[in-house]
Order: sequence, then structure tokens, then C-alpha cells
Amino acid sequence: MLLAVKMIFSLVMILFGAELFTNAIEWLGRKLGLGQGAIGSVLAAVGTALPETAVPVTAIVFGGSHEAEQVGIGGILGAPFLLATLGALVMACALVAFRTRQTGYVLNINHRAYRRDIICFIAAYGLALFAGVFPLPWIHRIVPLLLVIVYVIFLVLTVRDKSDHVESEELKPLYIQKKSDEPTITLVFVQLLIALALIVGGAHTLTGGVEQIAVKLGLPTFMLSALIIPLATELPETLNSVVWIRQGKDGLASGNITGAMVFQSTLVPALGIWMTPWNLTTDALLTAGLTLAAALFTFCLYRVRGEIQPWMLLIASSTYWVLPMQTMASRYRTSNVYLIFGGVIVFIFVFAMLSARRSPHIRI
Repeated sequence: MLLAVKMIFSLVMILFGAELFTNAIEWLGRKLGLGQGAIGSVLAAVGTALPETAVPVTAIVFGGSHEAEQVGIGGILGAPFLLATLGALVMACALVAFRTRQTGYVLNINHRAYRRDIICFIAAYGLALFAGVFPLPWIHRIVPLLLVIVYVIFLVLTVRDKSDHVESEELKPLYIQKKSDEPTITLVFVQLLIALALIVGGAHTLTGGVEQIAVKLGLPTFMLSALIIPLATELPETLNSVVWIRQGKDGLASGNITGAMVFQSTLVPALGIWMTPWNLTTDALLTAGLTLAAALFTFCLYRVRGEIQPWMLLIASSTYWVLPMQTMASRYRTSNVYLIFGGVIVFIFVFAMLSARRSPHIRI
């Protein structure tokens, strides 16, 4: 009972922190003269990526054991996996919840920013996977440098993109400021720090609770770090995106998730490849393959149709359930697991088709 109360309280902390964070990060972008792509893909993404980045980095730097190494690798591969799958599910549900048939269910993104983010992510994540499949010393020396270069290129392209500049009239007043006047940069940073403290503190508390549950279930170390820990720590990105979709700022919502995917597929894997043997197990390869499959599915359909619909995101999110299905089946050795998770996947596909039929923009 106490564990449940603690987890609910930590979730409330993250929700409240996400609301403060999105408001502050928009004002910071306004003060710096940045476009929505830079705000969502760089400022928001890096800030909210702190909780899930801290887990693998701490495990790798201070762990020193094989189990700690598996926690680190699982956290590195699991964070993009959760964003590419469950992040897509959350955005799809937000679109269905906050839009109508008249307004349409299309995710109104900046197309250039979305293409930039996804291409950088696929290139970086593919490099990290390549280093795990071919763990040769010279590859482990070159790939981390290439990953850092990819992120530097991504930063330069993102910050230079001013095509979606945020105007002041689009922004709500700063929450910690009593008057509705334009806030000072100091107040913006104060609210930003308060929001980050709530998000990181809530995610840390929630992670501890989820870890206790996972240990009681007897999950393997890699699966614990790849499925359970990111499930808690990825809440900032996903909840920030819900807030922005509700406000009609789809570019920020999408960039928040895709920008975090780029960050977590470049700098963090570079550290992992540099400081560990980076020998990917079968479970790790499955996780990486499902991540790339989800991202490529959405991106390819986007290239064909020129837009992103909820049904695309829903189908991409269905790949998430393959990993826990395989884990539970091998752990408990029962075919009922396939029936349960298979039913979840079928339900998502049916819901996706119903969502597609509701949209005036598409016929299936």
C-alpha cells in the first residue's frame, strides 16, 4: 500500500513538473530567439532526458560489475525503444483525445525538423547497433566519435532552423510570476530549475518503486533496465508532449520525443561503447531491432503520405509488446503469455484501423 502511494505521489510530481517545464522552456526559447524545433528537439529533449540518462551513466561509471554493465546497456537501448513505441502511443492517444473530426487528427509538425530528427536518430542508432554486432577494437574507437559528430551536426542544423519561430503571443504567462508581463530570464531559469527538480525527483522515486516490483517478479537484469526503468523515466518526454498537443503545439510535442531519441542514440551510447565491451546479447539485439522497426515504419509511411496520423503511431507502438511478451514467455515458459500479449497487439491494430476510419484525410 505504501509503495502504491509513493508511486502515485511521484507521478503527480512528474505531471506538475512537466506542466511547469513546458511553460518555462517555451519562454526560454522565446528569450533566445529559437524556433520550435530547437526548443522541442534540443532544450526540452535534453532537459527531460536527464532522469533516464542518469541511470545507465551511473551504472556504467560507478557499477564495475557485469550486472551493472547490463543495467547500463539496457538503459541505453531501452530509452529510445520506449520513446519510439510508447511515446508514439501516447501522442496517438493525445491526438484522438484532444482533436475532432472537423479539425482533423493529423500531427501538425514542422516537416523539415521531423525529417532531420528521425534521419539523425536512425543513423546514430544504426551505428550503435553496428558496434554491438561487430565488437572489434577499432570499431569501438571510431563509432563513439561518429556518434558525437552526428549530434553536433544535429545541434547545428536545429539551432540554425528559424522557420518555426515562436511568437510571444502564443505563450502563457510564466507560472511563478504573478503578473502577466513578459518575465525576466532569471525567473524563467528559476521555474525551469523547479520543474527539473520535480521531474527528476519524481522519476527517481517512481523508478525505485518499479524496480521493487520488477525484482519481485524475477525479471532478468537487462529486461529490468530496458523495460522497467525507462518506463518510469521516460514519463517527462511523453507527458510534456501530451501538454503541448493539448495546446495545439504539435511541433514541440513531436520534437520533444524525436530530439530525446537523437540525444539518447548519440552521446549516451558513445559513453557506453567507450566504457563497456558493448557485446549485445540476444535480448539487446531484439530491443534494438524493434526500436529501428518502429521508427522506420512511421518514417516510411510519413514519406509516402506526407503526414502523420494516429493510426501510424499506434501500429508502430505495437512493437513494444513483443519484448515483454518474449521475456515473460521465456521466464515462465507458458504459451498463455503469447495469447495475452498477442491480444494486446491485435487490440491496438483494431483501434488503429478505427482511428484511420474516423479521419477525413484517409481511406483504408
